[in-house]
Amino acid sequence: MKWNLIIMIAVLCVTITGALFAEDANPANYPEGFVPFIGDWVGKYVKGEEKNPNVGAQVIALGNDEYRIVLSPKLYARTPVMLDIVGKLSDGTVKYDDGYNWGEIKEDVFWGGKRDEDTSTFHLTPYKLESPTLGAKPSKRAIVLFDGSGFDEWARFPKGTSWDILEDGILQASPKLGSIETARKFKSCRLHLEFRLPLLPDERGQGRGNSGVFLQDYYEVQVLDSYGLPGYWNECGAIYQISAPYVNMCLPPLQWQTYDIEFHAAKFDRNGKLTENARMTVMHNGTYVQKDQEMPHGTSYSGTKPPVPPVKGAQPIHLQAHNNCVQYRNIWIERL
Repeated sequence: MKWNLIIMIAVLCVTITGALFAEDANPANYPEGFVPFIGDWVGKYVKGEEKNPNVGAQVIALGNDEYRIVLSPKLYARTPVMLDIVGKLSDGTVKYDDGYNWGEIKEDVFWGGKRDEDTSTFHLTPYKLESPTLGAKPSKRAIVLFDGSGFDEWARFPKGTSWDILEDGILQASPKLGSIETARKFKSCRLHLEFRLPLLPDERGQGRGNSGVFLQDYYEVQVLDSYGLPGYWNECGAIYQISAPYVNMCLPPLQWQTYDIEFHAAKFDRNGKLTENARMTVMHNGTYVQKDQEMPHGTSYSGTKPPVPPVKGAQPIHLQAHNNCVQYRNIWIERL
Protein backbone atom coordinates (compact mmCIF):
# COMPACT_ATOMS: atom_id res chain seq x y z
CA MET A 1 0.00 0.00 0.00
CA LYS A 2 2.80 2.37 0.93
CA TRP A 3 4.58 1.97 -2.42
CA ASN A 4 1.29 2.20 -4.34
CA LEU A 5 0.55 5.49 -2.60
CA ILE A 6 4.00 6.86 -3.42
CA ILE A 7 3.62 5.88 -7.08
CA MET A 8 0.16 7.48 -7.26
CA ILE A 9 1.50 10.73 -5.77
CA ALA A 10 4.44 10.75 -8.21
CA VAL A 11 2.15 10.20 -11.19
CA LEU A 12 -0.16 12.96 -9.97
CA CYS A 13 2.77 15.38 -9.62
CA VAL A 14 4.01 14.60 -13.14
CA THR A 15 0.48 15.04 -14.52
CA ILE A 16 0.02 18.42 -12.83
CA THR A 17 3.47 19.61 -13.93
CA GLY A 18 2.77 18.54 -17.51
CA ALA A 19 -0.59 20.29 -17.48
CA LEU A 20 0.98 23.52 -16.22
CA PHE A 21 3.72 23.35 -18.88
CA ALA A 22 1.14 22.67 -21.60
CA GLU A 23 -0.88 25.65 -20.43
CA ASP A 24 2.20 27.89 -20.59
CA ALA A 25 3.30 26.53 -23.97
CA ASN A 26 -0.14 26.82 -25.56
CA PRO A 27 -1.74 29.93 -24.06
CA ALA A 28 -5.42 30.69 -24.44
CA ASN A 29 -4.60 33.76 -26.54
CA TYR A 30 -3.89 31.45 -29.50
CA PRO A 31 -7.36 29.88 -29.83
CA GLU A 32 -7.71 26.98 -32.22
CA GLY A 33 -10.11 27.17 -35.13
CA PHE A 34 -12.02 30.06 -36.65
CA VAL A 35 -12.36 33.30 -34.68
CA PRO A 36 -15.48 35.14 -35.87
CA PHE A 37 -15.69 38.72 -37.13
CA ILE A 38 -12.07 39.90 -36.68
CA GLY A 39 -10.05 40.58 -39.80
CA ASP A 40 -10.44 42.10 -43.25
CA TRP A 41 -13.63 42.57 -45.24
CA VAL A 42 -13.95 43.89 -48.81
CA GLY A 43 -16.81 44.75 -51.12
CA LYS A 44 -18.71 47.56 -52.80
CA TYR A 45 -21.61 49.89 -52.39
CA VAL A 46 -24.55 48.21 -54.07
CA LYS A 47 -26.58 51.40 -53.86
CA GLY A 48 -25.23 54.94 -53.74
CA GLU A 49 -21.56 55.99 -53.63
CA GLU A 50 -21.35 55.52 -57.39
CA LYS A 51 -18.20 57.66 -57.81
CA ASN A 52 -16.19 55.36 -55.53
CA PRO A 53 -18.08 52.13 -54.88
CA ASN A 54 -15.16 50.27 -53.28
CA VAL A 55 -15.14 49.84 -49.52
CA GLY A 56 -13.09 47.76 -47.10
CA ALA A 57 -13.29 47.17 -43.38
CA GLN A 58 -10.93 46.07 -40.64
CA VAL A 59 -12.65 44.58 -37.61
CA ILE A 60 -10.71 44.58 -34.34
CA ALA A 61 -11.71 42.74 -31.16
CA LEU A 62 -11.86 45.03 -28.11
CA GLY A 63 -13.14 42.59 -25.50
CA ASN A 64 -16.47 42.75 -23.65
CA ASP A 65 -18.30 41.77 -26.90
CA GLU A 66 -17.18 45.01 -28.56
CA TYR A 67 -15.48 45.43 -31.94
CA ARG A 68 -13.82 48.45 -33.48
CA ILE A 69 -14.76 48.77 -37.15
CA VAL A 70 -12.67 50.93 -39.50
CA LEU A 71 -14.08 51.55 -42.99
CA SER A 72 -11.93 52.92 -45.84
CA PRO A 73 -11.95 52.88 -49.67
CA LYS A 74 -8.90 50.55 -49.75
CA LEU A 75 -7.24 48.26 -47.21
CA TYR A 76 -3.51 48.54 -46.40
CA ALA A 77 -3.14 52.01 -47.87
CA ARG A 78 -2.93 55.50 -46.40
CA THR A 79 -6.41 56.47 -47.53
CA PRO A 80 -8.93 58.66 -45.68
CA VAL A 81 -10.93 56.75 -43.09
CA MET A 82 -14.63 56.71 -43.98
CA LEU A 83 -15.83 55.56 -40.57
CA ASP A 84 -14.27 54.53 -37.26
CA ILE A 85 -16.94 53.14 -34.92
CA VAL A 86 -17.51 50.51 -32.23
CA GLY A 87 -20.05 47.72 -32.72
CA LYS A 88 -21.57 45.43 -30.10
CA LEU A 89 -22.16 41.69 -30.34
CA SER A 90 -25.70 40.53 -29.55
CA ASP A 91 -27.48 37.32 -30.54
CA GLY A 92 -24.64 36.32 -32.88
CA THR A 93 -24.58 39.63 -34.76
CA VAL A 94 -22.24 42.62 -34.42
CA LYS A 95 -24.19 45.84 -34.89
CA TYR A 96 -23.42 49.54 -34.94
CA ASP A 97 -25.74 52.52 -35.47
CA ASP A 98 -24.99 56.19 -34.77
CA GLY A 99 -28.22 57.45 -36.32
CA TYR A 100 -26.64 57.99 -39.74
CA ASN A 101 -24.17 55.12 -40.25
CA TRP A 102 -25.39 51.60 -39.61
CA GLY A 103 -24.01 48.13 -40.12
CA GLU A 104 -24.40 44.45 -39.19
CA ILE A 105 -21.96 41.52 -39.33
CA LYS A 106 -23.31 37.99 -39.15
CA GLU A 107 -21.31 34.89 -40.09
CA ASP A 108 -19.57 35.74 -43.41
CA VAL A 109 -21.71 38.72 -44.44
CA PHE A 110 -21.21 42.39 -43.51
CA TRP A 111 -23.76 44.84 -44.76
CA GLY A 112 -24.46 48.45 -43.88
CA GLY A 113 -24.61 51.94 -45.23
CA LYS A 114 -25.71 55.53 -44.68
CA ARG A 115 -29.11 56.98 -44.10
CA ASP A 116 -29.41 59.73 -46.67
CA GLU A 117 -31.75 60.58 -49.49
CA ASP A 118 -30.64 57.54 -51.50
CA THR A 119 -30.13 55.24 -48.49
CA SER A 120 -26.63 54.10 -49.54
CA THR A 121 -25.80 50.46 -48.77
CA PHE A 122 -22.71 48.24 -49.09
CA HIS A 123 -22.08 44.50 -48.98
CA LEU A 124 -18.76 43.02 -47.77
CA THR A 125 -17.31 39.51 -47.47
CA PRO A 126 -14.20 38.23 -45.62
CA TYR A 127 -10.79 38.75 -47.21
CA LYS A 128 -7.41 37.30 -46.21
CA LEU A 129 -4.15 38.90 -47.28
CA GLU A 130 -1.20 36.49 -47.21
CA SER A 131 2.43 37.53 -47.46
CA PRO A 132 4.10 36.47 -50.74
CA THR A 133 7.30 35.63 -48.80
CA LEU A 134 5.58 33.34 -46.29
CA GLY A 135 7.55 30.11 -46.17
CA ALA A 136 10.48 31.58 -48.14
CA LYS A 137 13.38 29.14 -48.39
CA PRO A 138 16.91 30.16 -47.36
CA SER A 139 19.54 30.49 -50.06
CA LYS A 140 22.63 28.26 -50.13
CA ARG A 141 24.70 31.00 -48.49
CA ALA A 142 22.16 31.70 -45.75
CA ILE A 143 22.59 30.74 -42.11
CA VAL A 144 19.45 29.11 -40.72
CA LEU A 145 18.88 30.62 -37.28
CA PHE A 146 15.71 28.71 -36.44
CA ASP A 147 13.87 25.94 -38.28
CA GLY A 148 12.16 24.33 -35.29
CA SER A 149 14.89 21.80 -34.58
CA GLY A 150 16.61 23.52 -31.67
CA PHE A 151 18.69 26.39 -30.34
CA ASP A 152 22.09 25.64 -31.86
CA GLU A 153 22.37 29.16 -33.32
CA TRP A 154 21.30 30.94 -30.14
CA ALA A 155 23.31 32.03 -27.14
CA ARG A 156 22.74 30.53 -23.70
CA PHE A 157 19.50 31.66 -22.13
CA PRO A 158 18.90 33.11 -18.66
CA LYS A 159 19.51 30.46 -15.98
CA GLY A 160 20.10 27.82 -18.66
CA THR A 161 16.47 27.83 -19.79
CA SER A 162 14.91 28.81 -23.09
CA TRP A 163 11.85 29.99 -24.90
CA ASP A 164 9.34 27.29 -25.86
CA ILE A 165 9.52 25.25 -29.06
CA LEU A 166 5.97 24.24 -29.93
CA GLU A 167 4.66 21.79 -32.48
CA ASP A 168 5.29 22.52 -36.16
CA GLY A 169 8.61 24.26 -35.43
CA ILE A 170 7.24 27.35 -33.71
CA LEU A 171 9.39 29.40 -31.34
CA GLN A 172 7.34 31.13 -28.64
CA ALA A 173 8.62 33.99 -26.51
CA SER A 174 8.53 33.30 -22.79
CA PRO A 175 7.52 36.45 -20.87
CA LYS A 176 9.04 34.97 -17.70
CA LEU A 177 12.50 34.82 -19.28
CA GLY A 178 14.47 37.46 -21.11
CA SER A 179 15.05 38.40 -24.70
CA ILE A 180 17.17 36.00 -26.76
CA GLU A 181 20.07 36.64 -29.11
CA THR A 182 22.06 34.76 -31.71
CA ALA A 183 25.32 33.05 -30.83
CA ARG A 184 26.94 34.57 -33.93
CA LYS A 185 27.40 38.29 -34.46
CA PHE A 186 26.49 40.20 -37.61
CA LYS A 187 26.87 43.62 -39.19
CA SER A 188 25.31 44.22 -42.62
CA CYS A 189 22.86 41.43 -43.37
CA ARG A 190 19.63 40.31 -44.97
CA LEU A 191 17.14 38.71 -42.55
CA HIS A 192 13.92 36.76 -43.10
CA LEU A 193 11.59 35.80 -40.28
CA GLU A 194 7.94 34.98 -39.74
CA PHE A 195 5.93 35.96 -36.67
CA ARG A 196 2.46 35.55 -35.24
CA LEU A 197 0.73 37.80 -32.72
CA PRO A 198 -1.57 36.62 -29.93
CA LEU A 199 -5.21 37.64 -29.64
CA LEU A 200 -5.38 40.01 -26.65
CA PRO A 201 -8.69 41.88 -27.04
CA ASP A 202 -8.64 43.37 -23.55
CA GLU A 203 -5.19 44.94 -23.97
CA ARG A 204 -4.35 48.22 -25.64
CA GLY A 205 -1.33 49.89 -27.21
CA GLN A 206 2.07 48.47 -26.31
CA GLY A 207 0.47 45.71 -24.23
CA ARG A 208 -0.93 44.00 -27.30
CA GLY A 209 1.47 41.40 -28.70
CA ASN A 210 4.69 43.32 -28.06
CA SER A 211 8.11 42.15 -29.22
CA GLY A 212 10.88 43.41 -31.47
CA VAL A 213 13.63 42.39 -33.89
CA PHE A 214 16.98 44.07 -33.21
CA LEU A 215 19.64 44.28 -35.91
CA GLN A 216 23.20 44.74 -34.61
CA ASP A 217 21.53 44.47 -31.19
CA TYR A 218 20.39 48.12 -31.15
CA TYR A 219 18.30 48.92 -34.25
CA GLU A 220 14.77 47.71 -33.56
CA VAL A 221 12.01 46.87 -36.00
CA GLN A 222 8.89 46.88 -33.84
CA VAL A 223 6.64 43.83 -33.53
CA LEU A 224 3.18 44.67 -32.21
CA ASP A 225 -0.49 43.97 -32.85
CA SER A 226 -1.12 47.25 -34.68
CA TYR A 227 -3.87 45.82 -36.87
CA GLY A 228 -6.24 48.58 -37.97
CA LEU A 229 -4.25 51.36 -36.28
CA PRO A 230 -2.72 54.43 -38.01
CA GLY A 231 0.83 53.03 -38.13
CA TYR A 232 2.90 55.28 -35.88
CA TRP A 233 6.65 55.23 -35.04
CA ASN A 234 6.06 52.73 -32.19
CA GLU A 235 3.77 50.35 -34.11
CA CYS A 236 4.40 47.29 -36.26
CA GLY A 237 6.72 47.95 -39.19
CA ALA A 238 8.29 50.99 -37.54
CA ILE A 239 11.98 51.46 -36.86
CA TYR A 240 11.30 52.21 -33.24
CA GLN A 241 11.42 55.92 -32.38
CA ILE A 242 13.03 56.69 -35.74
CA SER A 243 10.64 56.06 -38.63
CA ALA A 244 6.95 55.20 -38.90
CA PRO A 245 6.02 52.65 -41.59
CA TYR A 246 4.95 54.08 -44.93
CA VAL A 247 1.74 52.10 -44.58
CA ASN A 248 0.39 49.87 -41.82
CA MET A 249 0.74 46.34 -43.22
CA CYS A 250 0.01 44.59 -39.91
CA LEU A 251 -2.32 41.64 -40.40
CA PRO A 252 -4.92 40.52 -37.83
CA PRO A 253 -3.65 38.67 -34.75
CA LEU A 254 -3.29 34.88 -35.09
CA GLN A 255 -2.23 35.19 -38.75
CA TRP A 256 1.39 34.50 -39.78
CA GLN A 257 3.28 37.56 -41.03
CA THR A 258 6.72 38.19 -42.55
CA TYR A 259 9.60 40.60 -42.19
CA ASP A 260 12.25 40.74 -44.91
CA ILE A 261 14.92 43.15 -43.72
CA GLU A 262 18.05 44.43 -45.43
CA PHE A 263 20.37 46.13 -42.96
CA HIS A 264 23.53 48.12 -43.70
CA ALA A 265 25.66 48.88 -40.65
CA ALA A 266 27.14 52.31 -40.00
CA LYS A 267 30.60 52.95 -41.48
CA PHE A 268 33.62 54.39 -39.74
CA ASP A 269 37.08 55.42 -40.93
CA ARG A 270 40.29 53.91 -39.55
CA ASN A 271 40.30 56.47 -36.75
CA GLY A 272 36.83 55.43 -35.63
CA LYS A 273 35.11 58.53 -37.01
CA LEU A 274 31.57 57.99 -38.35
CA THR A 275 31.41 58.36 -42.14
CA GLU A 276 27.96 56.91 -42.88
CA ASN A 277 24.93 56.15 -40.71
CA ALA A 278 23.27 52.74 -40.64
CA ARG A 279 20.42 52.22 -43.10
CA MET A 280 17.56 49.74 -43.27
CA THR A 281 14.96 48.52 -45.76
CA VAL A 282 11.97 46.61 -44.39
CA MET A 283 9.35 44.64 -46.27
CA HIS A 284 6.35 43.77 -44.10
CA ASN A 285 4.15 41.08 -45.65
CA GLY A 286 5.72 41.72 -49.04
CA THR A 287 5.28 45.51 -49.04
CA TYR A 288 8.01 48.09 -48.48
CA VAL A 289 7.31 49.94 -45.24
CA GLN A 290 10.87 51.33 -44.90
CA LYS A 291 13.16 51.97 -47.89
CA ASP A 292 16.87 52.64 -47.31
CA GLN A 293 15.92 54.51 -44.15
CA GLU A 294 18.84 56.29 -42.50
CA MET A 295 19.24 55.68 -38.75
CA PRO A 296 21.38 58.32 -37.03
CA HIS A 297 21.37 56.34 -33.79
CA GLY A 298 20.30 53.05 -32.29
CA THR A 299 16.79 52.74 -30.94
CA SER A 300 16.01 53.01 -27.25
CA TYR A 301 12.79 51.95 -25.55
CA SER A 302 13.54 54.06 -22.48
CA GLY A 303 12.47 57.69 -22.53
CA THR A 304 14.90 58.44 -19.70
CA LYS A 305 18.03 57.31 -21.57
CA PRO A 306 19.74 59.07 -24.49
CA PRO A 307 19.70 57.38 -27.91
CA VAL A 308 22.34 54.71 -28.51
CA PRO A 309 25.15 56.14 -30.68
CA PRO A 310 25.85 54.46 -34.05
CA VAL A 311 27.07 50.93 -33.44
CA LYS A 312 30.59 49.97 -34.61
CA GLY A 313 31.25 46.25 -34.23
CA ALA A 314 29.31 43.14 -35.18
CA GLN A 315 26.55 42.31 -32.72
CA PRO A 316 23.90 39.56 -32.30
CA ILE A 317 20.41 39.52 -33.76
CA HIS A 318 18.13 40.01 -30.79
CA LEU A 319 14.48 38.95 -30.36
CA GLN A 320 12.67 40.78 -27.59
CA ALA A 321 10.56 39.28 -24.81
CA HIS A 322 8.07 41.94 -23.74
CA ASN A 323 5.36 40.32 -21.60
CA ASN A 324 3.60 38.61 -24.51
CA CYS A 325 3.83 35.13 -26.07
CA VAL A 326 4.71 36.28 -29.58
CA GLN A 327 5.62 33.39 -31.91
CA TYR A 328 8.38 33.08 -34.54
CA ARG A 329 9.41 30.57 -37.19
CA ASN A 330 11.53 30.18 -40.36
CA ILE A 331 14.33 32.57 -39.36
CA TRP A 332 17.38 32.79 -41.61
CA ILE A 333 20.05 35.35 -42.43
CA GLU A 334 22.64 36.22 -45.10
CA ARG A 335 25.72 38.30 -44.47
CA LEU A 336 26.15 41.24 -46.85
